[in-house]
Amino acid sequence: MSSTTFKKIDRQRYKKIYPSRRKTPKMATISDKSITIESKSIAFTESSGITNVTYNFQTQYTSVPTVTFGITSTNGDMVIARITAITTSFVIVEVSAAFDGSVDIQILQVEE
Repeated sequence: MSSTTFKKIDRQRYKKIYPSRRKTPKMATISDKSITIESKSIAFTESSGITNVTYNFQTQYTSVPTVTFGITSTNGDMVIARITAITTSFVIVEVSAAFDGSVDIQILQVEE
C-alpha cells in the first residue's frame, strides 16, 4: 500500500505578484501523487431479502484498492456490513440482515 502527502495552497498567490489590494484566499489541496477515488451508494430493501451485493468498479485498478463503507438506515435498523471479497475489479458487500437503507462505498487508490 502506498501513501501520499497533501499540501494546502492559496490559488490567488500562486504567482509571485504583490498587488496593492490583496484578494481573498482561495485554498486548494494538492497531492504529490495521482489519486483515483470512486464512490457508490448501494440501496437495500427489506422486502427484497437481499443481504449481499457485488459491485463492479468503474475503473480497472492495477492492484487491490482501499475500500471503506458506511451504513445509512431509514428505519433505524441495526445491521452490520462487511466486505467478504475484494479484487481489482469488484467488491462483495454483505449485511447481517435485510434492511431498508443503503451502504455507501468509497474506493481509493494512490498511484505510484
